[in-house]
Amino acid sequence: MKGNTEIADGNNPVVAMIVYRFKSLRTRLIVLLLVPVFLILLAAGMGAFFYARNVMVGQWEKNVAMQLEYAAYAMETNLTKPMALMQLFSGSGKETTKISLLEAIVYRLESLPGVVRVNLNWHAKPHGHDHFSRNDMDSAKGRFRHFARGSFARVSLPVIDEVVGEETISIAMILLDESDTVVGNLEIVLRFSLLVSGITGNRWWQNATTCIADRATGKIILASGRMKGRTRIGESDDPLENQIQLEMAQKTWGTILGKGHPPERVAGFHALETIPWVLVVVADGKVALSPIIYFRNGFMVGATILLAAVYGIIRLNVNRTSNTIQTLSRRAGSISKGDFGEKVEVTSEDEIGRLAQSFNTMVDGLREKETIKNTFGRYVDPDFARTLLKSPESGRLGGRLETVAILMADIRGFTAMAKSLSPEHTIELLNGYFSAIIPPIEKHRGIIVDFVGDGLLAFFQPIEESLADTIQRCVMCAFTMHRAIFRCNHEMMARKLPLLQMGIGINSGLVVVGNVGAVTRRKYGIVGAAVNITQRIQAKARAGEVVVSKSVVENIQSDVDITREIATLLKGVDSMEPLYVISKKAEAQSK
Repeated sequence: MKGNTEIADGNNPVVAMIVYRFKSLRTRLIVLLLVPVFLILLAAGMGAFFYARNVMVGQWEKNVAMQLEYAAYAMETNLTKPMALMQLFSGSGKETTKISLLEAIVYRLESLPGVVRVNLNWHAKPHGHDHFSRNDMDSAKGRFRHFARGSFARVSLPVIDEVVGEETISIAMILLDESDTVVGNLEIVLRFSLLVSGITGNRWWQNATTCIADRATGKIILASGRMKGRTRIGESDDPLENQIQLEMAQKTWGTILGKGHPPERVAGFHALETIPWVLVVVADGKVALSPIIYFRNGFMVGATILLAAVYGIIRLNVNRTSNTIQTLSRRAGSISKGDFGEKVEVTSEDEIGRLAQSFNTMVDGLREKETIKNTFGRYVDPDFARTLLKSPESGRLGGRLETVAILMADIRGFTAMAKSLSPEHTIELLNGYFSAIIPPIEKHRGIIVDFVGDGLLAFFQPIEESLADTIQRCVMCAFTMHRAIFRCNHEMMARKLPLLQMGIGINSGLVVVGNVGAVTRRKYGIVGAAVNITQRIQAKARAGEVVVSKSVVENIQSDVDITREIATLLKGVDSMEPLYVISKKAEAQSK
C-alpha cells in the first residue's frame, strides 16, 4: 500500500491516491473488514482472558489459603488441650499446698486421646539449696516438687516410638524455680497420626503434592503425593520450591505461581501458630486452574466460530457489493463498444446503490447522445435534437404525416466551376460553403436531411409552435444563409477561390416525417411530393434569390417584401403555380 504523493503537472499538482495491492475488490473488502474485526476480538479476548485469569487465580489463592488455614486450625485443635493443660501445670507450680492439683493435671494429660505418656523429670538438689521443702518430701512418692513456673522448650520431629511402634512427637516444657534455675521438665508424647488426622483425610491432601515442614530448616516432617520420600523442601533445586522456602521464612502464609500462562504449577503455604511447622501444597496448574484453561479454550473456539460467522456475513455483503461493481465494470466495457444493453439493477440505497443509479443515468445520457448521433447525424442543433427526442416515436423506424417547411439550397454554376478546379480546391470550396450555411440552419432549429453534391435539403418542424411560426423561422434562416455566403466570399477571395452564388427554394406541405433507413444505420428525414416540389422551386431561384411557394407566402408574418412573382408549371403539378421571390425589408435588415 502506497501513501499519497504529489506530482507536478505544470502549475497544477496531481495527487496520487493510496494504492491497495489487491487483485479484486472482494479480497480488499474482506481483508480490510476482517482484519480489524480479528484484531478487535484478539485484543478483547486477551483482555478478558487476563482479567478472568487474575480473578480465577485470586479465587484459587483465597481457596488454598482457606484450606491451609483450616488444616492448620485442625492440627492446632488437636494440640489445644495438651498445650492448655501444660500451660495450666506451669502456672500452678507456686501453689505448693495444692499438690493434688498438679497431680490432677498430669493425670488429665495422660488420659487425653493420642497422648502416649507424660514424663515429669526432676533434677538433683540444686546447688545452694540445703534441703527440699516438706511438700517436696511429702509429695506423692516424690513425684511433685516445688517450682515457680514452666516454659515451653521444643517440639520434636516425628520419630518411631518403640513402646507403641508408631511415629510420635514430644512437646517439652522446662520447669524453673524463683531464680529461673531449671529444676525439672515436663514432656508429653503424642501420636503423630492423631495430630495430623484432621488433614490427611482431606481430598486436597490426597490428590495434591503436600507436606508439613519445619519452618526454619525446610525439613519435611510429613508428605503426600510426589513429595513422599523427600527430606527437605528445595533439595532438588526446584525454582518454585526455592521460592516457597524463601517466602515461608518471611511470611506466615502466601501463594506462589510458577512459570507459564496459566502457570504450570502453583503453590501455597500456611504456618502454624503453636508449633514451628508450615503446611505446603504444590498443585498442577492445569488441574488447579482448569477453569482458566477451559475459558481460554472456550474463548478460542467461540472466537473462531464468531470470526467464521463474521466472515460469512462480510462475504455475503461484500459479494453483493462486488457483484454490483463487477456488473458496472462489465457494462462499462460493453458501453465502450457501443452496446448500451439493459440498465444495472439497483439493489440498495447506499453509496453502491447511488453509484449504480448514477451509472444508469450516465448510460441514459450516452444512449441519448448516441440516439442523437444515429438519428439526427451532425445536422441538428443538440438542444433541438433533445426536444425532438421527447417524442416517444422519435427513436423508432417509421414516421408520421406532418406539415412542415422545406428548404433547399444549391450553388449556381457549380458544375462548370468544379471543372476548372482541382479536386482539392473543389472539396475546400464545398467545405467552406457548408461551414457557412450550416450554422444558420442549426441556429433556426432546422433539421438537415441530406447533402446532394452542392445542394442541401433541410426542413423545419413545428415543435411546440404553430406552422406559421415554423415557416417564418425557415424564411429567416434563408435570409441568414445568404448573408453567411456574402461573408464566406470574402474568405474565398483571400484563398483565391471562385465566389459562390446560391439559390434557395422554400415550400410548405404535407410529408412523412420519421426515421428512414435500417436498425444499424438510420437518419431522421422527410419523404413526400412536397419535397420534390421544393427541389423544382429551388431550380427557379437565381443567384442570391429566395423563391417560395404560395403556401409559404400565405404564412409569412412580416419583415418580408415580394420582389418578383413567377407563374410556372412545375413538374408533378397539373396547373400553373405562382412562385414568389422574397427579400427582407430594408428596415428589418438595418436592424
